[in-house]
Order: sequence, then C-alpha cells, then structure tokens
Amino acid sequence: MLRATMKSLLSRKLRLVLSGVAIILGVLFVSSATVLTDSLSNRFEQLFQTVNADVAVQVQATESANAQAEPPLLTEADLDRLGALDGVASVTGDASATGVIPFRADDGKAVPSQAPQLGIGFGGDGGDDTLLQIAEGRGPAADDEVAVTRLTAEQAGVSVGDRLRVYVSSAYETSEYDVVGLLEYSGGRATLGGETLVAFTVPQAQLLFFGETGVFGTAQLTAASGIADEELKRIVADELPTGFEALTGAEIADQQASQFTQLLTFVNWFFLGFALVALLVGMFLIFNTFNILVAQRSRELALLRALGASWGQVTSTVLVEAVVVGVVASTLGLAAGIGVAAGLQYLAVSALSLPAGGLIISPMAVAASYLVGVLMTVVAALIPAIRASSVPPIAAMRDVVRPDKSLTGLTVTGAVVTAIGAVGLAAGLTGVPGLTAIALGGGVLLSIIGVALLSPALTRPVAGAIGRLVSWGTATALGRRNTLRNPRRTAVTAAALMIGVTLVSTIAVIGASLKATTTDLVDNGLGAEIIILTGGQQLPTGREGFDPQRLDDVAEIDGVTGTVAYHFTILTADGRPNQLVSATDLVQAGSTFAFETEQGRLDAGDGEAVVDVNTAETNGWAVGDEISIDMPRGGERSYEIVGIYRTALTAGLILPTSQVQYFAGPLAYQGFVSVAPDADVAGIVAETEALMADYPLVTVGDRSSFVEQQNQLVDTLLGIFYVLLALAVLVAFIGIVNTLVLSIYERTRELGLLRAVGMSRRQVRRMVRVESLLIAVFGCLLGVGLGVALGLAASYAMKSQDVLSVVSIPYGQLLGFVVAAGLAGVVAAWWPAWRASRLNVLQAIAYE
Repeated sequence: MLRATMKSLLSRKLRLVLSGVAIILGVLFVSSATVLTDSLSNRFEQLFQTVNADVAVQVQATESANAQAEPPLLTEADLDRLGALDGVASVTGDASATGVIPFRADDGKAVPSQAPQLGIGFGGDGGDDTLLQIAEGRGPAADDEVAVTRLTAEQAGVSVGDRLRVYVSSAYETSEYDVVGLLEYSGGRATLGGETLVAFTVPQAQLLFFGETGVFGTAQLTAASGIADEELKRIVADELPTGFEALTGAEIADQQASQFTQLLTFVNWFFLGFALVALLVGMFLIFNTFNILVAQRSRELALLRALGASWGQVTSTVLVEAVVVGVVASTLGLAAGIGVAAGLQYLAVSALSLPAGGLIISPMAVAASYLVGVLMTVVAALIPAIRASSVPPIAAMRDVVRPDKSLTGLTVTGAVVTAIGAVGLAAGLTGVPGLTAIALGGGVLLSIIGVALLSPALTRPVAGAIGRLVSWGTATALGRRNTLRNPRRTAVTAAALMIGVTLVSTIAVIGASLKATTTDLVDNGLGAEIIILTGGQQLPTGREGFDPQRLDDVAEIDGVTGTVAYHFTILTADGRPNQLVSATDLVQAGSTFAFETEQGRLDAGDGEAVVDVNTAETNGWAVGDEISIDMPRGGERSYEIVGIYRTALTAGLILPTSQVQYFAGPLAYQGFVSVAPDADVAGIVAETEALMADYPLVTVGDRSSFVEQQNQLVDTLLGIFYVLLALAVLVAFIGIVNTLVLSIYERTRELGLLRAVGMSRRQVRRMVRVESLLIAVFGCLLGVGLGVALGLAASYAMKSQDVLSVVSIPYGQLLGFVVAAGLAGVVAAWWPAWRASRLNVLQAIAYE
C-alpha cells in the first residue's frame, strides 16, 4: 500500500505542488517571525553586553526613586566613600540624560530618531581602552563646547569647527555650542544602536541634567583583582545612599536588553497571528485539493477496496500523501522563512547599527514550522481521507454517478454556527467580564466558519446572478454553468478568499469610522483653529513640551483671540496607577473644547478636580469624593471631585492650572489657539512655529493639518494590516488556480468534445476565465458582506463606549476590493485557461 501510495503521489506532482504553496507561505511567516525575533534579541543582548563590558557593578537609583520629579543623586563624597571600600578598584561617576536633541544645520529642524537621543558628560581622554573614543579633534573643554558621535554629526550635517544647536529637555532650553570633536565607539563604530549622542564637559552636563555641579546620576565600579562581580555587589550594598541599588554589569545588560526583547516578543506574536490566518486559508485550499483528487480517483480507490484493502488502509493512503506534502512544503517554507529573516535582519542591523552576527535558528523555530505545516495539512486532508475510504468497491467495475448530497443539513449547521458566533460577538463587544477576548475571538472565528458552511447554499443564487451579468455568449454561459454545477467545490474555493477579504473589510470599516470620528470631533468639538502638539515616544510627564508663557507671545499675534495650554502627566490617583492627569483653565478651555457637564460643575479651584464620565465609571468616582494624587513634587495631595464632564477630545482628571507646580516639569504638552473669523491662519501658524522653534518635539498646524496628521496614523496602521493580510488573499487566489487546474483534469474528455464540435481555443479560455471570475467575485462579496457586518458591530460597540462618534462605511474602498478581486480572478485563470485551450482534441476525447 505504501508503494502504491507513493506512485500515486508522484503521478500527481503538479496538482499537489499547488496545494503545498499555501503551506509554504504560512510556514514562511511562522519561521521568519521566530528566527528574526530570536536573532534581533541576540543582537540587542550583544549590544548591551558591549556597553557594560567594563562595568563590574553599577550604582543607580531604584525604580521608585527614579520615578520622582527629582531623583536622588550621588555626590563626590558618595563616590569617594565607595571607592575606599575593600575590593573596589575604581569608581567613575556618570552624568547622562536622554532628551538631548541636536538640530540640523541646513534647515534648523530637530534630528529625527527612533533610537534614544543622549547627552553625556565627557571627562576622559578617549583612550584606546575606553568604549567611547575620539575619532577627530578633541573632547570638550569649555561650557560652550561639545563633541558628537560620527553618526550624530552626519545626521546634523556638522563637522569639527561648526556651531550646533542642542535642546536639553531636562533644562528646558536650547543653546548653541562649538563642535570641537567627533567620537566613535571601540572598533571604529559610528553608533551602537542608531542613537544620537552629544558630549558636554562634565560640569556643564551636571548643570544641564541635574541643575548643579558635583553630582552624578549613576556610578560604575570596577573590581580589584580576584573579586567577582557578585562579591563586589555584596560589598557595596551596605554603603549605598538612600534610594540607590547596586547591580552587576551582567544584570544591567539583561535589564536593558529585556525592554527590547518584550517589544520583539509582541512583534513576533503579531506576525504569528497573520501566519495562522494564512494557514487557515491554506487549509481550505488543501481540503479542496484532496477532495477533488479523491473524487477523481474514485475508481482507483474502489479498485484497491475490491482487491482487499480495508477502509483504514485507504484512509491512511490519503493521509500519507498529506504528510508527505506537509513535510516537503514545511521544509521549503522553513528555508524561505530563514532567507526572509536574513534579509530583514540585514535591514534592521544596518538601520540600527546593531552588532553583526549570524541568524539564530532555534530548535523551537524548526519544530514549530514542521508542526504547524504538517498538522495543518493532515487536519485539512482528514475529511477527504475518510470520504476516500467510503468509495464502494463496485465503483471499480463500472462508472457510478454519485448524486450531490442535499445542502439542507449543511445550511442548517451553518446557520446555527453563525448564530452562535453572533452571540459570542455580542458578548465580547458588550464587555462581559473575564470573557471579552475569548468571546470576541471565538465569535469572529465561528462567524467566518458559519458563513463558509452557508456558502454552498448561496452559490447558485449569488454566483448565478453575477454570472448572468457576464454571460454574453455560449462560452461564458458554459463557464457560469460549470461554476454552479458543483456548489460545494465553488463555495470552498471562494471561502478561502472570503477569510482574507472579511478581515480586510472589517479593518476598513473600523478605520473609516475612526477617520470620520476624528474629522467630526475636530469640526464640531474643537473651537481652536490652530493646534500645538508635542511628539516623541515617551508618555507626558511635564518635562516634554513647551514653555506655556510662549502662548502669551502667541496671543499678541494679529488675529489671535485666545490661547489655552494643556499640561499632561501620568500619575497614581486614589491608589490606581497610570491615571491621566491634566491641568488647564477649564473656564477658558470651555470656548476651545466642547465640554458637556454631566454632573456637578466644571469651574474647579485649588484642591478640586473634575473627571470624564468614563474614567469616573471605571474607578467608581462620583461628585463629592475625595481622592489623593501622588504628585511628583509635594507628595500626595487631596482633591475633591466637583464635576463630571463629557467630551471626546480629552479624558482623565483635570486640575486647575495652578497645580502644575506639583508636576514633574512646568512644560505644556498641548496648546490651542483661537483666531478671528477673517484672520490669516497660515500666517499665524508660521509666526507660532517661529515662537516654538526652540522646542524640537513641538509641531504647529491648523485644524485641517491636525485631522490629516491624526488620520495618517490610521492610514499607516491600515496599510500594515493590508500588507500582512495580502498573504492570505494570495493563498486564496492560488486556491482558485488549483481548483481550476484540477477541474480541467477532471473535465479533460468534456473539453475535448467541446473542441471537437467547434469551440475555439479563445472560447475555451473565455469559459475558464469566467469560472475564475465568478469564484473570485463570489468569495469577495461574501467577505465584504461579513466584514462590513463585523466592522459595523465593532464600530457601534466603540460608539457606545464614546470611542467613536461616527460610524462610516467606505463604499468606494469596498467596491475597489470587489473590482480588484475580479481582475485578480481573471489573472489567476490565465495558466489554467491556457492549459485547457491547448489540450489535444483526440487524446482528450479518449481520456479516461
């Protein structure tokens, strides 16, 4: 039986290769995501091991102390005391900070960077045994001198002897410095990980970062001969100042690398989710392929039964073929995934200047690729295998026409599954405690499966109606009838496309609703014409933004009728962490934002606060409650909630502007400018930009540019989803090609007779193209219909939670999906149509 199985498999190589493509693409996604994240994690570990290679022990502020507005600092006396301990060879204080942003020399704009933008106090000579070395010029010696890394100089467009503008967020100021030297890391590297770095004299760095000289943020200790790092850590532990802890260099490297590893883990799971979608689509393709092959081999399988093969042996025959296809496809997919991971790693290493190295191909990545690929193939082939064993031996003696089964049972099952999926969606969207994620995921999956089960019953009415629109001759009419003659096969092929289109359409509806909501909120809820925003990657603390007094200068511009500043920070309120707390003049903001008073009053004074309705419900707060907020400055302070507001443009606790003194910093994070109806908005924007020129993270724009900026983020996210889901759609179109090719083999004699009675090759190609067109458009319509339903359900749920104010359907975009599917269907039919038109007439008529 095994020999017969292998010969049967080799006789249908082409037909099985097409089904294997789906597994190759799915495994490619799985293996490339796993290998890439493992490899990049290793690169980051090497990077931070290099940075901390010369550090035996580092003394730094504890996490809780570092979260304070003014973290504790080490004095020179502290360093002298630590350096005098037995086992300590040397102590080096460190004055460094993030948020040190250089400006470009050509256009005066801030140097953009996704990596940290660092500043340090550089007091060494940059010798060959240090991590940071002088590549050109010298180190800074005066307060108005700096040295920069070669990458920073390249990005800022400066060289030794030039002037460089630098913004230091901890000092809230921008100043100009003479560039006196270029720095590089040991080994001649221009950067460690794409960061920018500006080096000041140590006293200047201390003033800028800490506000006083003679203090340091951290200290690095080296061990005396024979003292292990852990032993040195134990030695200094009892001598540390309050608020500090000691960590070994290895612990510091692991701590720093873990932040990037967590991000890479999220990226890994994100890509694996799309890989599973592609594999799910591939299962439909494999199921259809084996189903058609079993139908075509009914006489062969029946002959095996007549010769004594048991039903188990026949079932095993099909499953062995599935295992072989799964193993071969998984191997190719793993190899292709490793190649893709190598390319992506090269781009990432080049962009971030990470340490070079090979790929990390873990046993887990290999095992996961084979497990997923083979398991998916076998599961998809299981039902066709069982169906193969049910072929009666008498079918080997004569042609047996097996009538199509009734679709009633399948339709009822599909309706029940769809209904259960709808219930799951409703439970998830209404936020059933503890079941939201499971209910949503299960509801979406069951809805897709339910519609797939219903699709055979929809084939004749829907695909038939579409077919009548394109049936303008004999060939196209035959194509329509061929599509409808086996509704199950057509439905399974279309269902594979439906999955990808469903997800794309769902995201399109949600994205359109988000964009429409942004436009609506700005048009109807924002009275200001000009918006000042702060960018960056960190959460607001009060140290990012702009000096609110600059708004007083903005108010003097002709045409400006009013300004309001918003200060934002994330704090612990009433024992609940991560609460958004802002400070502004609500009375003045009332003309800027469309606030609605839900309860109480909104004119909060000192010791009072207002909160939005959603935050109040989440935390159980009501008007009259007394809450405490753990302020960065001044410790815990009590506030009485005097009002609850409703607006879609902001959220969280709002305090009077006078409470900014207790934030970590005095900077405003946002600003809003109202203008006269006949004012020159463009001119006011330009003047405001000039006033904000010293703040590199601040952008100024009018309402239309604000809407465009917000919607650009949505478009970027949609683009990422569309590109990733395109893989599932590609697999689905491969399924259409596969189905058509198998159908042509099945109808070889029929095609020969059609050619014999006068059908031209062009008509044969037209007939096959119509079949492909109908399958593609039918699957796309199913996906669009289900996707719109899911998208509307999610959008209305978000609207009920005040996340959305407008629900929108992107009709033009959805129509574009259908048109694109039709064109892709015609393209997918090219090769099968060409093969069908090239059949030898006499051989086709004699084909059995």
